[in-house]
Amino acid sequence: MLPFTQVDGSTLDWIGNKIFKVAKYPPGQRKSVKPLKSKKHSAQENPSSFVLRLLLSASPYYVSGSILAQRLKMSRVGVWSRIAKLREAGLSIEASQNRGYRLAAEPDKFNQSLLEAWIHEEKTKCKIFVQNSIDSTNSEAEKLLANGEKGPFAVIANEQKKGRGRSGRSWYSPQSGNIHLSMAFRPDVNLIQLRSFTLWQGICIAQLLRTHTGNENISLKWPNDLVINGKKLGGMLTEASIDCERVRSMIFGIGLNVNSLSARYPKSISNSASSLHDLAGRTFRVHEITAKIIKVVLAAYKQCIQGLSESELEAKWENMDALLEKKVEIRIGKETLTGKAVGIDANGALKLKAKNGRIRLIHSGEVTVKKW
Repeated sequence: MLPFTQVDGSTLDWIGNKIFKVAKYPPGQRKSVKPLKSKKHSAQENPSSFVLRLLLSASPYYVSGSILAQRLKMSRVGVWSRIAKLREAGLSIEASQNRGYRLAAEPDKFNQSLLEAWIHEEKTKCKIFVQNSIDSTNSEAEKLLANGEKGPFAVIANEQKKGRGRSGRSWYSPQSGNIHLSMAFRPDVNLIQLRSFTLWQGICIAQLLRTHTGNENISLKWPNDLVINGKKLGGMLTEASIDCERVRSMIFGIGLNVNSLSARYPKSISNSASSLHDLAGRTFRVHEITAKIIKVVLAAYKQCIQGLSESELEAKWENMDALLEKKVEIRIGKETLTGKAVGIDANGALKLKAKNGRIRLIHSGEVTVKKW
């Protein structure tokens, strides 16, 4: 059955008796190719993940069934059965006589095997836990840490029922299309080494999104928001277990609006939030972006542990600072401050310039942009 084209330009495909919103891959080419010899299947790797890894490496070309059977050390019938199960899970895999199989589209709903395949493609190693619907990815990561799971690992959910942001506020987490991701670590380092962890993660993720979308206007609103043209794209939250000034465990959570449409958001946030789809007018592959974010978060974490350059932190933040030279109002408990935001200091504190020219360092607070 043919896919349905929606008003937003994306498509809905029938897979079995279900309808999935999909992100298309490049059009298929007639040529059939052999995947790289370096693509080898290990006993520890999920066979479905390996099949998808082979298809991703060959895209937009086809991979023959005999090659898949050879690499997986199973019969052609076994390969067909594996492909059929992936299709049932919502993956659009085309079959062409005498050419083989190719990955044509992926659903918005997260598939563990496909995400594992994309993580392999990013040359990254990270254990992942994919959930359909849970209270919060941060809460799930906390449970896994409490049960002895070693870090780093990632928790991804299609839906959060009780997603949370800073100061215990709720985070709107609709079903599918967006990224709800938490990554857990066991650093066991002095607290001072991670004092700028969230800011540095924000810088690295914002740069990734600028590169991936081609839009240099994606910025950071101190202390933890990803924004575009004054509207919120996503938010970050870091929670840590600290004992005797040492960070024993830490969870970094990010919520990113990818394929959702702000026009369908609750009225309370529809005018203040946006998504990558709103920005670019197209549907993105959430598995690919998630794998890239996981890679970036792991690298940024390592940089923090090894020691950040304070000057580099300030310079890179300035290049992405959505508040720079703007009039802002900051609420700290019952106190309200007004002034001009003039960047951050080496420790990540917001520098607020008062009318008399004095600079006050703000370490926490709720920031609102005001008109001059």
